[in-house]
Amino acid sequence: MLSVRKARETDMQQFLDWRNDPAVVAASFTPGQIAMRDHESWFMRKLSSDDCELYVVEQDATPAGQVRFDIDGPRATINYSLDAAFRGRRLATASVSKAIAVFRAQHAEVTTLIAYVKPDNPASCRVFERLDFEEDGFDGKLRANRYHIDLTRRAVHEHTGDD
Repeated sequence: MLSVRKARETDMQQFLDWRNDPAVVAASFTPGQIAMRDHESWFMRKLSSDDCELYVVEQDATPAGQVRFDIDGPRATINYSLDAAFRGRRLATASVSKAIAVFRAQHAEVTTLIAYVKPDNPASCRVFERLDFEEDGFDGKLRANRYHIDLTRRAVHEHTGDD
């Protein structure tokens, strides 16, 4: 069973392991591996921030990935990754969908979600498209496709693992 919970301080090493996975590094906007001393500072700042939510996605109580929301007023940027052991198992869309539902229950003031995806990451592009995000151009600075969804006009429909 797929579930989502808020990240805890004890998840710090797991988040670093996910971040430093070669596939995640390739899809990241921050190049290279991250050292624990840098990650610890970032992780603790994000965990305690009112402008960020970090979630752990679990499959049958085993950590399967993370979803992060960086909040800026009525907007939030969404970022996710799955553990290598859970990729290719049709969990990405359902994981992001469930995390959005949990986030929305806690942050009704956020009306727009934004995602940036590198063009060479078609799997993540498909995840956001399946969740009815609209592609609205290319961000030249990030060199990424930009997707958004207006939550006041369209609800993210729940997916159960059909991606």
